[in-house]
Amino acid sequence: MQADSFRDAARGFFHTVKTERNMRIHLTAAVYVLFFSPFLGVTRSEYGVLLLTIAMVIAAEAFNTAIEMLCDYAQKSYNPLIGKTKDIAAGAVLVCAVFAAFVGIAVLWRPKAILALLITIVTNPLYLVLFILSLILAFFFIFKVPCGVREKLHKK
Repeated sequence: MQADSFRDAARGFFHTVKTERNMRIHLTAAVYVLFFSPFLGVTRSEYGVLLLTIAMVIAAEAFNTAIEMLCDYAQKSYNPLIGKTKDIAAGAVLVCAVFAAFVGIAVLWRPKAILALLITIVTNPLYLVLFILSLILAFFFIFKVPCGVREKLHKK
């Protein structure tokens, strides 16, 4: 059934979010980019570019995770070929992430708008508190909350 396919895909995606810190970093960056984009005057076509770029990085990270898991399953001990395979997959994610940063700079680099946004955040106590809280939540999402999940998954 189609619903089963979507449920399986969602389960795979959330497994990657729970077990891979880099996926949580990519998602956090995507949330900040998409949240602040309207304040920088991003156009619809620029949103399209940003969304495709974000999807590319997230998909690359998911493929990398799948390749690493398959390699770990297929070869329990160290194998140089498996190591190179995993390095190549990680390298693909790195290429996507670096070029995503270039796309972000190309689309979002608007010094006057960025300065105006920063001034708005810093001079408004509510915005400043909310921004700081978002940074704290992002830190916990990336580094603290999923701790131990990988070990629990491997025990089963």
